[in-house]
Amino acid sequence: MKRLDRMLIQLAIVHFILLLLAQAFMEIPSFRLYTNKSIYYEGVIKGEREPVLETIDR
Repeated sequence: MKRLDRMLIQLAIVHFILLLLAQAFMEIPSFRLYTNKSIYYEGVIKGEREPVLETIDR
């Protein structure tokens, strides 16, 4: 039982570290452009995604 508890605590710590890293990456503007797809659907950035905007407008 102690082994399982220790593994769960280690997983929680790793999960927390990964959460902090993801939050830090989302603060970088250039990284946010590649991960946030909603800016393409809202029409903020015009470019390669033009056909996607046309299908949503129909």
